[in-house]
Amino acid sequence: MVYGDIESIVDIHDVFVSYETASGKVMALRGVDLKIGVGDRVIVSGPSGSGKTTLLKLILGEVKPVAGRVKVFGLDPSMEENLSRIRSQIGYCSQEGYLINKLTVMENIDLYLNGRGIDLSSDEIMHLANTLNIDNVLDKLPTQLSGGELKRAELLMILLDKPKLLLLDEPTAMLDTENVERVISLLKEFDGLSMAIATHDRRLYSVGNRLVELVGGEVVRIENI
Repeated sequence: MVYGDIESIVDIHDVFVSYETASGKVMALRGVDLKIGVGDRVIVSGPSGSGKTTLLKLILGEVKPVAGRVKVFGLDPSMEENLSRIRSQIGYCSQEGYLINKLTVMENIDLYLNGRGIDLSSDEIMHLANTLNIDNVLDKLPTQLSGGELKRAELLMILLDKPKLLLLDEPTAMLDTENVERVISLLKEFDGLSMAIATHDRRLYSVGNRLVELVGGEVVRIENI
């Protein structure tokens, strides 16, 4: 696939990532190769500690490789001067969450979109909020929301930004069956949007077109789904 004159939006080649811990060095990714083209929807599976979150953070430039090559939108995310250009095109929904607790959900959305120079009508925001079944929590503080509502509020915020690449870390965690189905249905509507979804939830496989399985930081399987 071609992105402008770039073969892939994400091009990871023979990458190793390590962390220093109290007990010594841990190799989080080992010799990983991965390409994500325009419209690709990659499901990243594997047990806890297999490197799924590290892989997403590598693409985002939050962790740097100790060896190998990474290109995102043709740029090296390990170089500080490239980060703003790369991240301005990425929507990232983490497990930790990043809503500001002193602001309402709507105020968080306004702050996020204003910071990216995006002006949307209230109708556009409410339409997507209704689809995610959180239109009734926009005036609440994050501390007043359930875990599932928080997850959907963050997803709402990044989808309103209309990113070119979506990175989702366990997007259905803490969601009941009805809201899992809502999220899956919504993601399927974003035709042409490239995604990398780290998940234990096999129900999300229906969103993807490719499955990448990690075990111990290594890619042990890649297949079309």
